[in-house]
Amino acid sequence: MLQRLLLLTFLLCTCFLSARATHIVGGEFEMQHLSGYNYKLSLNLYFDVINGSIGAKDPYVSVNIFSKATNRNIGRATLNLTSTRRVPYTNIDCTVGELVTDKIIYTSNIYLDPNIYNEPGGYYITWERCCRNRTINNIVRPEDAAQVFYMEFPPVIQSGQFFQNSSPILFPPLSDYACVDELFYFEFNGTDPDGDSLVYDMVTPLNGYTYPDQPAYYNITYPPSYIRAPLPAPYPLIQWLPGYNASTQIPGTPALNIDQNSGLLTMRPARKGLFVFGIRVQEYRNRTKIGEVRRDFQVLVLDCPRNQTPQVIAQQKGKKNIYQEGEVLRISSSDTERCLNVFFTDPDMSEYVELRAQPVNFSGASYTFTGDTRGIINQGTSQDTLSATVCFDACFNTEGKVYQMDFIVKDDGCSLPRQDTVRVSFVIEPLPDAPPAVTLSTKKRIFEVREGDRIDFNVLGLDPDKDEVLLSATGRDFDMGTEQIHFENKSGPGEVSSPFSWDITCETMKKERYTLDFTVRSTACNKEQIRTETIEVRTISNNHEPTIGSDQEATTIELEVGQPFTANIFGRDLDQDMLSLLASIDGASLEQYDMQFSSTGGAGAADGVFTWTPTCEAFQQDNLRVKFNLTEDACDTSPDKELTLEFVLKDPNNAPTLTSDQSTHSFALKLDDAFEANFDGLDLDLDNLIMSAEGDGFSLANYGMAFTATGAAGEAKGKFTWVANCPAALQEVLRVNFILQEDACDPKPQRLTMEFRVEAPRIADYVPANIFTPNGDGKNDFFHIPNLPPEFCTATFTSIKVYNRWGREVFRSTDSRFSWDGSEVNDGVYFYVIDYGTTTYKGSVTLVR
Repeated sequence: MLQRLLLLTFLLCTCFLSARATHIVGGEFEMQHLSGYNYKLSLNLYFDVINGSIGAKDPYVSVNIFSKATNRNIGRATLNLTSTRRVPYTNIDCTVGELVTDKIIYTSNIYLDPNIYNEPGGYYITWERCCRNRTINNIVRPEDAAQVFYMEFPPVIQSGQFFQNSSPILFPPLSDYACVDELFYFEFNGTDPDGDSLVYDMVTPLNGYTYPDQPAYYNITYPPSYIRAPLPAPYPLIQWLPGYNASTQIPGTPALNIDQNSGLLTMRPARKGLFVFGIRVQEYRNRTKIGEVRRDFQVLVLDCPRNQTPQVIAQQKGKKNIYQEGEVLRISSSDTERCLNVFFTDPDMSEYVELRAQPVNFSGASYTFTGDTRGIINQGTSQDTLSATVCFDACFNTEGKVYQMDFIVKDDGCSLPRQDTVRVSFVIEPLPDAPPAVTLSTKKRIFEVREGDRIDFNVLGLDPDKDEVLLSATGRDFDMGTEQIHFENKSGPGEVSSPFSWDITCETMKKERYTLDFTVRSTACNKEQIRTETIEVRTISNNHEPTIGSDQEATTIELEVGQPFTANIFGRDLDQDMLSLLASIDGASLEQYDMQFSSTGGAGAADGVFTWTPTCEAFQQDNLRVKFNLTEDACDTSPDKELTLEFVLKDPNNAPTLTSDQSTHSFALKLDDAFEANFDGLDLDLDNLIMSAEGDGFSLANYGMAFTATGAAGEAKGKFTWVANCPAALQEVLRVNFILQEDACDPKPQRLTMEFRVEAPRIADYVPANIFTPNGDGKNDFFHIPNLPPEFCTATFTSIKVYNRWGREVFRSTDSRFSWDGSEVNDGVYFYVIDYGTTTYKGSVTLVR
């Protein structure tokens, strides 16, 4: 084991010694969601090919994950080197030998266990590596300075739900150099796969804890004691040289800065050199920060030859004046030329220039861009200017608004291309387009018709510009196909016509009014124009409305239950149209109440007979209304006629009587007393009677009560029997209700109530005289209590004890039929205690011989 440890130590030392060379340009982490809780973790390391040592290229990196809330190490992952590729220049002709950068990518798929990665504060991933380029000019001892690759990410579980997130993906880093006193800009921003908001700012790069003798942490479970283990945040920062800081990482006018929203990196450096800088990208979702990525990088500033700015101008075709920014060009509908000429050049010799047109506040789909939009100028020939033309089509219309278009010329000078822009503001009217027209061969717009009439006229659709027209007809709130209407929709260039006819039938007369629209449509410049002519058709009816009646003098009729009723219903029509009668009742059917209705119909007349004998079921309802409907079958049918008969039902019922053979209804009974009461029920209407009894809050059987009854038409009899018992004695009062019910439509039940109180015996009621004479004369020779009950409902005899005046027990018995002759004691007064378990009774007795 010791030999293996020594060998491992030797290999590590050899690795560290070979990796002391400087090489780091910068880099950052990326983490992209794959599926479920699986992610692809990448580290992008930018390697200085010119100044870096090939021995500093790590075959893998061992990254560590920490909790933001506790800085506790959560886990470790090994990322293997997967690719190396050169970072390209914007313009290959601007390449300088001292600036060559490789992008080295390390990747691994990792699983973020939801049982672990669920802390609300989130997590951060780090990897530390030494050392940076020794040629850096803005930090102290760059050859000893390390970099902390740092990224924050949220938990994968939030509020009990899966929280999916991928880190921002930063744009490729700059590979171009900057020039002293020249404006330098670079798109340093990125994209977010989840659509989260990104905010950029400048930060001081992190240095961390690695150093030249330990340039990185390796994936060793038990490292030697002199190899430092990975440490959590906070991390030491790099040390700026005097004159440099987080806000002035590269001095200039302006100094290096980044737009917090767009990520555009800009500066005009004041001195040459190689400068390191740090950018932070913070990720927000719903205005809450959820992650962060840091990228360190460096930029080379050189003294460069001056690259002059290209120039671009515009001119309305057919006009002499050059367009001046701020003015508004106006192209009217009468202008034959709807174009702009654009001219562009560059002061530098043999310079490649390129022109593009970019709409500012409108869509760029309605113009053409032709001519020399790119090329090399100033090659010693007369061609020092290129030109192109933008033409707008006939339908282009700014609708009175001012549209703007940028014409941008760009060269390919070093280190970065320069560009010039002219913004042209303009208003364009479309070519004139007259609307179509629709005409009818008749001046009438309202037609009054009767059955058998016919409407005829021609419809013409016309477009003055000879555009394609479509002629059509539609009915409002009705389908033309259901009527005898003849009209064909037609289309054609400039002019179309179609005849219209309508034969008025019986079906037509069933509606009072019809509205039809004749429409012509034409389309020019993708805009449809519509014109409409409308007619109204009104039907005229000669129909007389039918009538409905009955042989009843009133429509509200009083009936008694069981009283037969008949009503004759009739309908009449002067036009002799076919009539029919129907009867109905709201919310039910006639059969439900045993109602009958029969009817016959015919030309000009309909008759019906309604019969009914009211039942108790009908009496239970509110007033019943029977509706009789008369329907007419005619072309111009009148609305149905209705007659309603309302029935008010009565039931003249006499209340039955309930009597008892007991003169009173309140009774006091002794325990074990027997009680009997007989009841009679009578009804003058001879309705069936039913007699019953019920305890007031109790069951009769619970107290041993019994009730029997018989019932018949007009009479009922009942008998109540009971023996007073202990359970009743425990109650203050028992009430028994005797009920007489009748089988009637309007029942009037009767009730008679009896009250019972039961008195239980008391011990004092059985106590004898307080003296006895045991002298053998046969009279009062013993002390006993005749007929003393063995129990009093809730109390059971236990014993009797007799004591002398000094409290000594002289007699005891557990039999309620005890007898004491006093033979063993002297004359005198004695005291006794009768014990019934739950109660006792005390008394005295005098013994005299």
